Amino acid sequence: MPTILWAWGTKPHRYPEFGPSPTWILEDRWFPQTRRERLVKADDLPAFYKAVDALPNRTASDYLKLLLFTGLRRRREAGSLRWDDIDFAARLIRLPASRTKPGRKLDLPMSSFVRELLVARRAIGIEGPFVFPANSKAGFFDDSVGALELVKQATGIEVSAHDLRRTFITNAEATDISVMALKALVNHQLPESDVTAGYVQMTVDRLREPTQRVCDRLLSLCMVPDVGEEVARLA
Repeated sequence: MPTILWAWGTKPHRYPEFGPSPTWILEDRWFPQTRRERLVKADDLPAFYKAVDALPNRTASDYLKLLLFTGLRRRREAGSLRWDDIDFAARLIRLPASRTKPGRKLDLPMSSFVRELLVARRAIGIEGPFVFPANSKAGFFDDSVGALELVKQATGIEVSAHDLRRTFITNAEATDISVMALKALVNHQLPESDVTAGYVQMTVDRLREPTQRVCDRLLSLCMVPDVGEEVARLA
């Protein structure tokens, strides 16, 4: 039996009689797992944001800002974001299950910053289905490496697109929002063994206040000017 199927079968309430996979020890030896810890530190956020804001490619700049202020995954969620996913009236980003890593739909409330960022991009009069279009094979922006290299040259701060997700999550946790709210914002699944979590219905309205709280913290740390002034400048 392939290892991945064995692991699925031995999860709680499935087939515990299988016991642990006989290859688990080899997996640990051949592919040691080291959790990455890199992120944009709080003291570096002003310089990082300033460099992102100064990028010559407006699409790259807005894309990196969206990653930082939402924690979305770089390609399937942020890069391929479509105007059809944006519900300005409800102030939501609606991602279908087919475009999220865990295969669950994500209805993400827009913080003030994210909403105004998207409003400003819409005002540009961008044609086509994508929020971040590009002359790429996929049709949308997918050069976070190149954009972040320019940021590194300007600041000395070296991070990846996924590190921006880690930066968002770290700052979200620092606002003392609940673990369930945090997991819902980044579309992480609670453990199957967490019985209490199965009773909690984390509605979109319940997530609006935590979303804005994280946004306010990042705005403060990045030393971003008043959102209204920033939008006027971008538009």
